[in-house]
Amino acid sequence: MEIRKVEEKPMVLHTRKKPTLHIQKKKKLTGNDKPKSYIQVRGKGRADKKEKADSSVKIRNRKLYTMASVSVKKASEQMDGGEEIRDSVEMIQTAVHPVQPAAEKGKQLYRRKKHRDIRRQKKRNSRVHSDTEHAQVSNKMRRKAAGKKETGRKGQNKSRQGGSGVHSFVKSQMLNSFLDKFSTEKEFSQDGLIEGTTKTAKAAVMMAVQMIMTALAPVLLGLFAVVGIIGVIVVAVIAVIYNSPLSIFFPQPDTGYDSPRTVLCEYYKEFNEQIMKLEKDDYVITYQNTEDGAPVSNFNDTLMVYMVKYGTGQAGFVMDEEGKKNLKKVFDEMNYYDSSSSTAQIPAGASLGEVVTTGYCSCSICCGQWAGGHTASGTVPKGNHTLAVDAHSPKVPMGTKIVMNGHTYKVEDTGNFARYGTDFDIYFDTHAEAQAWGKRKVKAYLADGDENTVEVSMSGTLVHNLTYEDYIALDKLSDDQVKLLKEMMDSDLWDSYYDVAGGGAVAELAMTKIGCHYSQERRYEEGYYDCSSLVQRLYKEVGINLPATASTQGEYCYQNAMIINKKDLKPGDLIFYSYKENGEFRNISHVAIYVGDGKMVHAANENRGVVLDPLRTNHVVFYARPY
Repeated sequence: MEIRKVEEKPMVLHTRKKPTLHIQKKKKLTGNDKPKSYIQVRGKGRADKKEKADSSVKIRNRKLYTMASVSVKKASEQMDGGEEIRDSVEMIQTAVHPVQPAAEKGKQLYRRKKHRDIRRQKKRNSRVHSDTEHAQVSNKMRRKAAGKKETGRKGQNKSRQGGSGVHSFVKSQMLNSFLDKFSTEKEFSQDGLIEGTTKTAKAAVMMAVQMIMTALAPVLLGLFAVVGIIGVIVVAVIAVIYNSPLSIFFPQPDTGYDSPRTVLCEYYKEFNEQIMKLEKDDYVITYQNTEDGAPVSNFNDTLMVYMVKYGTGQAGFVMDEEGKKNLKKVFDEMNYYDSSSSTAQIPAGASLGEVVTTGYCSCSICCGQWAGGHTASGTVPKGNHTLAVDAHSPKVPMGTKIVMNGHTYKVEDTGNFARYGTDFDIYFDTHAEAQAWGKRKVKAYLADGDENTVEVSMSGTLVHNLTYEDYIALDKLSDDQVKLLKEMMDSDLWDSYYDVAGGGAVAELAMTKIGCHYSQERRYEEGYYDCSSLVQRLYKEVGINLPATASTQGEYCYQNAMIINKKDLKPGDLIFYSYKENGEFRNISHVAIYVGDGKMVHAANENRGVVLDPLRTNHVVFYARPY
C-alpha cells in the first residue's frame, strides 16, 4: 500500500506592511441614512476592502444604555411606586430581546475557538515542514533510510494531525451541545418571560391608572366645582326669569294651572262673542284703533301690561284665582265698548272730491215696491251706515267704505238716480230725516288707506281696544313700570319670540305650491287648491287644524284672539279680505298667506291658480296669526 504524501499549502500571512488605519470624514446625512464608519485595510497585491467598525458603535450604545439605566434608577427612586415601574421596564426590555445578547456571545465564543484551532494547526504544519527540509539536506546519503523514517514521521504527523482534529471536533461538539441546551433554555425562558411580562404589564397599567387618577383628582374636583357653580348660577337666573315679566317668553312649567296666554284667550273669546252678537243685531260697530280699515289687535298690549303690573313673583306664570282676578282687571281696563257718540280723527284713503248726495228711507215713497225690505246686498239698512249707488252707473263698487259728512258709510244698496245727477243716496231711519237732508254736496274719501286724516263722528257701538300707549296715558303705572313696559313691547323682542313658531314653515310650504291649479271641486286633491283649502292644508302639515272656509277661518281667528296688526305681519300670517256682501262672518270671501318681503301667496282664481302677489291692503277685514 502506497502512502501518498499530501502536501498542504500553509497559510501565509503578509506582514511586510502593517495595516494602515484610515478613518473617513463624516458626511452629511440625508433622508434615513444611518451613520457608518469604516476601517480601510490595504495589503500588497490585494484589492481595497472595507469593513464596518461596529466596535465603537457598540461602545457608544453601551454607554447610552448604561446612562439610561442609571437615569431610570435615579428617577424611580424619587417617586412612589418607582421600583415597580423600574422592574416593569426591565421585564419589558427582556421580553423584547430576551436571549439575543446571550446568543450573540455564544456565537462569538464559537468563532474565537474555531479561529484559535486554525492558527494552532497552521503553526504545527509550518514546524513539520521545516524539520523535513532540514532532514533532507543533512542526510542525503541515507535518503532511503531517511525516507522510511520520513514515512514514519509522516504517519506520526498524521497521527498528531488526527489527534488535533479529534480534539477540535470534541470541543466543537461540546460547544454545539452547549448551544443546543442554551437554545432549549432560551425557548423555556421566553415562555416564562411572556407570562411574567403580561402580568407585569397589567400591574404597570393599573398602577399608571392609579397615578393618573391621583394626579388628575385636583383638576377633576376643580372642574366639578366650576360646573356646580355654573349650575347654581343658571338655576338662579332661571328662577329670576320665571318670577319676572320675562317669564311670558319662556315655556311655562307644569304647575297644574293655565298659562296667562290661555286665560287671556278665554277673556277675548267671551268679549268678541258679545261684539259678534251686536253685529247680528244690526248694531254699527266702530273700533277706537284701526289700521287700513281693520281693527287693531291689543292682545300683546294687554298681556304685557298685566305682566308688568302683576308678573313679579308666582303670578308671573301661575294663573291661580288671584292671578286670574288681576288679569281680568287689566283686560276690562283695556277692552270695553259703549254706545256713546264721539268724534275722532281717523286715517282715510284717496279723496273722491265733492260728491252729490240725497237721502232716502225704507218707506213706500222712497223705495216703492221694495219698501221695508232688505238692501240689494241682502243686509238690513241702518242710519248713518248704509249707502246706495246707482245700479247702472255706480260711483264705486259694492262693499266700498266711504267717509263723508262725519260718518263712515258702506255701499250696500242700489237705486236708479244717476239720471238726477246723484252720486250717493244716504239711508236715514225716518222719512223726515231723509227729507231734511235733501240734496247736497259733501267731501268724500275712501275709508281704506292713510293718505288723508278725516274727523268723523263715532256713533253706534264704539269698541275701545286700548294699546299699551293708551294705557300709559291713563297714568296707572309707575315710572319704572312704564320704562319696563316700553322695553317689553320692543318689536325685536317679539320677532325673536315668534321666530321659533310654525309660521315660517307654512310660508316655505306656500312657496312650493306656486303654479298649482285652482279648483273648488277638487280642493283636496294634490295639485289643486282654492284660497281656504290652501291655508287649511298647509297649516295642518305643521299640526294646526283650521276650519274649511275663509269666513270660518276668519271667525275662528277672531274668536280666539288671534288678530294681529299689519305692522306685526310675519311669514305664515293670514290676510282676510271682503269683496262683496255674502252673509258670512264679516263678509269674508278670500284669504291669503303672507310670506314676507311685502309678498303673499294665495289661490287667486281659475285663470291664475296659486300665485305670488304683492301684499294687497285694500278690502282687508283683518290680519291673523293662528298659533
